[in-house]
Amino acid sequence: MDMKRKIFTAILFAGALIATSAVAIDNNGPVDKALAAGVIGEQADGYLGFVRPPTAAQADLQRRINEINIRRRGVFSDAAQVNGETEDRVALLSALRQITKIPNGEYFQDTTKTWCMKSPDSQVMQTADDIVVIRCAPAKKSN
Repeated sequence: MDMKRKIFTAILFAGALIATSAVAIDNNGPVDKALAAGVIGEQADGYLGFVRPPTAAQADLQRRINEINIRRRGVFSDAAQVNGETEDRVALLSALRQITKIPNGEYFQDTTKTWCMKSPDSQVMQTADDIVVIRCAPAKKSN
């Protein structure tokens, strides 16, 4: 199997498992609401994280995110093993897929660990030479 096909298979495998086992189970619960409110977001490493450090009042949300991230790590590990990829590469490809799907206005963390709100100008793609790009929108220049 050539490299592009292996990577594509890894993305499909990880994406399908994440959709069914890690995020979809919240079904408009606290995690989905926190995503929509900009409290948490998708990170470029494939995991969920807090946009700002969590407060003591967010302990339950932190627990839920930890549970989801543990399940994601298992999915990434399984997909990496099946496809002969590294866990980090599978996680990055999964992040690419997840961040591509989030609506404009929700937060994500780019590969420089900068949090930003997704917009049409955000750069989230995989280049022809297999480089994953996850970047915040370029800053607007003022006149």
